[in-house]
Amino acid sequence: MQGNNIGFMLDQNVHDYGEYKQLIYLGPEGEKTITNVEILGRARRFSVGLQKIGVERCSIVGSVLSNIPEIPEIINGINRMGATYLPIIFMLTAAEIRYILEDSACKVVITEAGLLPKVREAAQGLPSLKQIVLVGPGEGADIRSYADLLQEDDARGDVVDVNPKEEIAVLMYTSGTTGFPKGVMLTHHNLLTQFKVGMTVWGGKKDDILLTTIPMNHIFGVLSCLEGYSGGVVNLMMPPFDPRKVLDAIRDYKVTFIPMVPTMLFYLLLVFDPKKDDLSSLDLLICSGGPLPMETLEQAQKAFVMEVTQGYGCTEVAGSISRQRRDWPRKPGSCGFPLPGLALKIVDLDGNEVPRGQEGQIICKGPVVMKGYLNKPKETAEALINGWLQTGDMGHIDEDGELYITGRLKDLIIKGGENIDPGVAEGWLYKHPAILECAVIAIPDPKYHEEVAAAIVLKPGQKSTEEELLAYLGEHLHHFVAPKKIFFFPSLPKTGLGKILKREIRRIISEK
Repeated sequence: MQGNNIGFMLDQNVHDYGEYKQLIYLGPEGEKTITNVEILGRARRFSVGLQKIGVERCSIVGSVLSNIPEIPEIINGINRMGATYLPIIFMLTAAEIRYILEDSACKVVITEAGLLPKVREAAQGLPSLKQIVLVGPGEGADIRSYADLLQEDDARGDVVDVNPKEEIAVLMYTSGTTGFPKGVMLTHHNLLTQFKVGMTVWGGKKDDILLTTIPMNHIFGVLSCLEGYSGGVVNLMMPPFDPRKVLDAIRDYKVTFIPMVPTMLFYLLLVFDPKKDDLSSLDLLICSGGPLPMETLEQAQKAFVMEVTQGYGCTEVAGSISRQRRDWPRKPGSCGFPLPGLALKIVDLDGNEVPRGQEGQIICKGPVVMKGYLNKPKETAEALINGWLQTGDMGHIDEDGELYITGRLKDLIIKGGENIDPGVAEGWLYKHPAILECAVIAIPDPKYHEEVAAAIVLKPGQKSTEEELLAYLGEHLHHFVAPKKIFFFPSLPKTGLGKILKREIRRIISEK
């Protein structure tokens, strides 16, 4: 049946709710409103246009785009014909984009005028890439106009049946925080399950306003946008994150839901003005996509006079692994309960399950877990052991079954044979009034093999010294686990979604 293709979610949305303003885009030129019926019509025509230029079922179609209003119809147009959508982070370099295009054997890539030079450089000489499609104005012998692909609508625009557990709906490359990017293969079944089960936890109803400011080239952005189809939610989409504009939009459009990552929440706090900012319409302020320092959580809940709802997930599960529930008290630091239908365990380094409350690696198994990594059987075998996804994240489960994240397995510092969790020192550093951002990492040491160090970004106008910060840490931490070196940075290297790249920090320090 057509319902096994995630592209059918838009058709079902139109059937269930009739025509309504589904997308409100707040771009540089002002507000643009598009109905669900209009998105569906454009998606159908785009699907036909892709087939006319040689895109076939299971072909890879990439996009290098910022948050623009065409993205929902592009995703749907690709998926409804049985092709695979490949979102590429637009802030990557040409060399990084080229790697993804070549590794995936991408056939068509869609981009916009401001990103076209970089995409042209990335695509130069790639035999698998047959066409660059340009959204908006621009011309050249090597490009095809997006508008030209929207000229016809016929039966080729219908949703096709797929093998939902085998065919790939979305191919999304990991951010590379722990190594070279890998293409995560997410099937239609993975995504449909994630969307439907996720809605049972956080909900969403007709005419609720969801503010999407997370990049739509990240799984969190795709999940936030598409999950709302089944509830009839309105998607208020913004270009790259601007905390002042986000607060204005919440007030002016009476936003109901807003998903954020910790970095976004932090910058929202910096500009929040209780005299003019009104968050009373918010039913759910969701923070996920990375570790949320307890200090930031407490400051946000006090300033906004509302609870922050946390979740935890990764690309390899099409979004969420756990979510805090509406019908359960929000515990500080908790990421909530595993999604319904998802098995979750905490295991030691030998793969043995540990008792409740004890820290270990988080592993999970269920219908949302990826098919594997594209063209990487070794990495797939290492990540999926008897169907259990080895997340690489460390955490524990409390007596109620709620999950807490404590760090990354590969971020563990092994000093003299002892495992040191960098999150403990980071927690104390974030409490220091002069510190804006921090990351605790391992540096080489002749005596212990690894020693503990900290990379620090100071708040504007604040001053501190290595001696002062080491003394501060020494007051709160055992001398063995406390950082012994402080490195000051103007800013910390991050992924496009704001995750701190500890691997890159270690590289920069090693070159000093």
